[in-house]
Amino acid sequence: MVSADNVTRLHIADECDAEFYRLFRRTGRMHGGTNGVSTCFAGTLRINPRRVICMYIARIHIKNFRCFLDTSIDCKPGLNVIIGENNAGKTTLLRAIALVFERRGRSRPTLHDFHRLVTPLTEPPTITVTVTLRSSENDTPADRALVASWLTVLQDAWEATLTYTFFLPDQHHAEFATAVAGVNRDGFFEVVEEFLPKFVSRIYGGNPATLVVADGESLARFDCQFLDALRDVESEMFAGSTPVFHALLQEILDVGKDDATRRGLRSSFRTKSRDLRTELLARLDTARLFQLAQATGAADSGSPSLQGAVDESDFMAALRLFIAREQFAFPATHNGLGYNNLLYISLILASLSFRASDRRGQNAAIFPMLLIEEPEAHLHPALQYKLLAHIVDRVQAEPNKSRQIFVTTHSTHITAASRLSPIICLSVLNDGSVGVAYPAGVFPDTDEGRESRGYVERYLDATKSAMLFAKATVFVEGITEQLVVPALAKRNGCSLDEHHVCVIRVDGVTFKHFLPLFGGTTDPAGAAHALKRRVACIIDADPSRKERAAARPRFKSCFPFALQRNVATYDYAPVSSTAVNLQTQIAGAPDIRVFHGVKTFEYDFALANHTCKNIVTSAVKESADVASLCVAQAVLPDSLKEFLTAEESADLAALAQDVEKHRFAAIFLCACKDAKGEHAFALEHCIRTLPPEIQVNYPPYIHDALQWVISPRPAPQAAPAGGP
Repeated sequence: MVSADNVTRLHIADECDAEFYRLFRRTGRMHGGTNGVSTCFAGTLRINPRRVICMYIARIHIKNFRCFLDTSIDCKPGLNVIIGENNAGKTTLLRAIALVFERRGRSRPTLHDFHRLVTPLTEPPTITVTVTLRSSENDTPADRALVASWLTVLQDAWEATLTYTFFLPDQHHAEFATAVAGVNRDGFFEVVEEFLPKFVSRIYGGNPATLVVADGESLARFDCQFLDALRDVESEMFAGSTPVFHALLQEILDVGKDDATRRGLRSSFRTKSRDLRTELLARLDTARLFQLAQATGAADSGSPSLQGAVDESDFMAALRLFIAREQFAFPATHNGLGYNNLLYISLILASLSFRASDRRGQNAAIFPMLLIEEPEAHLHPALQYKLLAHIVDRVQAEPNKSRQIFVTTHSTHITAASRLSPIICLSVLNDGSVGVAYPAGVFPDTDEGRESRGYVERYLDATKSAMLFAKATVFVEGITEQLVVPALAKRNGCSLDEHHVCVIRVDGVTFKHFLPLFGGTTDPAGAAHALKRRVACIIDADPSRKERAAARPRFKSCFPFALQRNVATYDYAPVSSTAVNLQTQIAGAPDIRVFHGVKTFEYDFALANHTCKNIVTSAVKESADVASLCVAQAVLPDSLKEFLTAEESADLAALAQDVEKHRFAAIFLCACKDAKGEHAFALEHCIRTLPPEIQVNYPPYIHDALQWVISPRPAPQAAPAGGP
């Protein structure tokens, strides 16, 4: 054992489990030296390297299982991160995979596992899960041999199919048809429940129409580990007698040693255990236990005695996991939930390695996979990020030990760590069906598409990845809109939180990079992969003008009241080219709209609240005089006269109406120009805390944008018959 200050140690056995070390090192729980986690193990785990194997699950087609009526989901090699709202099918997807591949303790579907809208109501329902395995350039003979009898596509990128079905055998169909004659939907499922004991399950290999049952020996080469969200960490890992922990201790016993060395060590252990047994027996007065047998003569048929040997397995069953910190140690059962969950996941990852190791010979798993529900449970956000980063590195560096990992999550930190490529987004559509989107697939393979994808991935931190989880999204330019728009909405009776709407600032006018995620693309293939939810882009109008006679004329910002004032001298643009280009980009995207006012958010907000002095915060320059304009609009204090040029004042005076409103808006914009961030925080606080009798108005375009995103999307013309 390594001694050090502030060191955490794992007391388990006499061999080092490298998976513990790697996971805790990557997640920040182990740094080495005096700040790290060390173990009391003496050696280092050495797993014999295997060839890279890259056959993978390419598609999962689910019919009539829970929320899935008929949906196909495309998968990536390695890591797949499944996100979506509650009850969108994330857990059901993992359960569907487990129906095909989990051989140990696979549960039998119940009545409530059938989709409630299954048709027709004259035939017994059938649950079907079809998994398509696809080859890659790194396939091995073991891969091809495993699926040879399940092949359905024989080209270079071959495909093999496994189909799980849960059905009522044909011999009972006539009886079932009689029972359901004339019943409604509720009565139909009552009949299904009556016949449920007669339903059977089969796994077919290849074309399911041939009804060729996949052999169990081949299916056993798929090692599927399922960690559900309600995993019982304590019972699974903290004592050497528990199944998972005990199996792993057996695996790391004598790892890396040749057969002769292992036999010698086992012989040495037996010798030492016999000595211990002999010493212990010498201390036991067994005659006291069996006095009655001696006195009655029962011992004439044989004298009772204590015998038996203690082998390695018996000894390991007595081991307990302890955590050592500084000068004391305590049982792992007294440790924090998050740390213990991390320990447990490391154990399961290690088990995948062991089951696929050459040490098992022909019993080694060829296709290890891990299904994890909510790995973020009880983990600090930073650890969530690092945990996923470790898993990503692992599946890339050692695909043979974790062929595919499927993770469901509600954590924006995990989606930020995974980036776009592995993300599968599930959502409930208005017709009740499950929509499937692939954020990485919306960007075309062009220079512009690659630029947008790279921008989004760099930008997608834990805050901004909320757009992947929300039911609708509002994109805004900067921090002012990000803070003030939700406060305005809540004050006016439209809480964005209740409608699951997120507000994302793009830090400028880079809206174009994000819109392909929601269908804002001219690429039909990309649009098919887009997220199905409403999006509002709130952008400044930023009117401008350019001088015609200038040598190199350029558009320069101007106030809206200056537009068309001097057409002989200037060309005018009432809306910025960015807004115009966005309108062009979203022309074929029914879920996206662009909203703008007449100038900037500050200008339009002041225009809508020109009599409300409360919106003038202390961060605003000359705040007292600016606030006075809300009360005495006709009187312009001297301190504010320099805010507008003579030409701007003349343009303002030429307005036919609303002169004082536009003057206040222009001065308000100029006064907060140098303190936008500070003013934004102060204004958001003001809107939240003002008495309810004080009215704070939306700018009209903000109102329209929010009404757009909270309105339900129209239902599709027809429910999808399959996946994308």
